Amino acid sequence: MLLNATFNKVKLPEIKNPVAFFCSEFAIDNDLPTYSGGLGVLSSDLINAAATAHYPFVGVGILYKGKEFNQHITADAREEKRDSEFDHDASFLRPTTEAGKPLILTLPSPTGEIKFKSYHIRLSDTAILFFLSTDVDGNPPEWISDMDALYHGDTGSQIRQQILLGVGGVKLLEKLGITPRIYHINEGRPGFIIWEIAKNISVAERVSFNEGWKKAVKKIVYTNHTLVAAGNLTYPLGTLQWWGQAFAKEAGVDTDLLIRDGAQDANTFAITQFALNISSKHTAVSKIHEKYCKEAYPNYTWTYITNGVSSERWQDSDYREINISDEDLWHLHMLKKRELVETVIQRTGFGYDPNHLVITWARRLAEYKQPKAIFSDIARLKNILSTTDKPIQLLFAGNSHSADPHAKSIIEEIIKIFSTDLSGHAIFIPNYNVSLANHLTSGSDIWLNTPKGNLEACGTSGMKAIGNGVLNCTVLDGWTYEVNWDGIGWVMSPDNVADDFYKLLENEIAPLYYDRNAEGLPKLWIERMKKSIDTAKAFSAKRMFEEYVEKLY
Repeated sequence: MLLNATFNKVKLPEIKNPVAFFCSEFAIDNDLPTYSGGLGVLSSDLINAAATAHYPFVGVGILYKGKEFNQHITADAREEKRDSEFDHDASFLRPTTEAGKPLILTLPSPTGEIKFKSYHIRLSDTAILFFLSTDVDGNPPEWISDMDALYHGDTGSQIRQQILLGVGGVKLLEKLGITPRIYHINEGRPGFIIWEIAKNISVAERVSFNEGWKKAVKKIVYTNHTLVAAGNLTYPLGTLQWWGQAFAKEAGVDTDLLIRDGAQDANTFAITQFALNISSKHTAVSKIHEKYCKEAYPNYTWTYITNGVSSERWQDSDYREINISDEDLWHLHMLKKRELVETVIQRTGFGYDPNHLVITWARRLAEYKQPKAIFSDIARLKNILSTTDKPIQLLFAGNSHSADPHAKSIIEEIIKIFSTDLSGHAIFIPNYNVSLANHLTSGSDIWLNTPKGNLEACGTSGMKAIGNGVLNCTVLDGWTYEVNWDGIGWVMSPDNVADDFYKLLENEIAPLYYDRNAEGLPKLWIERMKKSIDTAKAFSAKRMFEEYVEKLY
């Protein structure tokens, strides 16, 4: 599912003084393997909002080849990862060229110059997205294999990718004559942009590197997307000294000058601390996340811009009709439910009755999201799901993170429960991606969210769901703190998820769904659907982007 794209094989658009947005992942298309989860979807929704607003905006990411990108479930209920078959050279992406030939640039490294190339896609006349790659003939094999997959690899591989994204991205823009007025780094991974920006300023303005660094800081803004350790990496300080030496030599400065802002102590380099120190503005992604950020990093000034989702991408256009009747709304919802059933059958071979109450838990698998929370009493859950007059269908989907081997065991444990104790009442749908997310967030009745609390920075899947009239049943965390759920959805305690969920299903959710009038419509349920759709307006990518322009750009 491609964002609003305009193709031009001949000439790049002239984009004057844009915001340059650097992020390690972009979910620009369902099959393009350059995303892992919510961060990629969010970054793509943001650049789509910029394109729709005709705002000068340039995105920079990495062109991964998709090793182990697709999730497959074997006959014995085990997760197996398979490589993407996406062909960059035969796709909608265009090689970035110079005089009709692929543009090849170089990066300094301790072992010699490294070549890199770029592909791009135009999203509008004012917005373009570049993907960088070191999969270039003549490069050392480790630099080529770095492009295999997002977040794979050891410390050396991670740092190489971050150097490509940060330094390589700035070099590319400079070569193309694109002069950003603001550089926005999404998470800390692109932070090495300051090495190249500071060097360029010191040369262009004939000032010291220190002065160039200070001026560069004023041009960089930073957004933190999570305080979970996996998103706030640390490395041995000596490793960064080794990698920084080639850049220090090129700039004519001491290596320590390049990495001092990330020195957590005498032995540790922290990319989040580095990102905070090399940027002039710092934002969180929800109101409660701002509170967490202030507690974790109290010596910095924080503001928040709550994430949003692209209504053009995630919401059926019919739901934007203000005066839609109850009958038409329910007819549309049932159509979406039947479409979801077809998708589930295609992916699993199993189906269910779309008239049943459908509850979905779907997101990237991580322990803090508590995917197993509702399975503490399997017998009780089965009894609730299989009630004759109020049957419930449970759907689950989610991919494991390559850096989290425990997530794989969580998936296999859930699948085992579904194929035994809950057989006939629960289905695990493999290969959770943008396409499946679209069907799930429109064809479910309840969107289930069960995080531990105080760990979810924002979360956006529930925003997509409410935009399609899918009701939320959630633990309060991230964006869900910003909604009064009375008469809209349901709230569970993070300390008592399973029992709260069981009680809500038995006493409120199922009875409300199956309460029909003479025309067969669940009037009170539809009332909540309408309130959910109305609530979604406050969580749009359009609103989010407008706040970025106001507060950051």
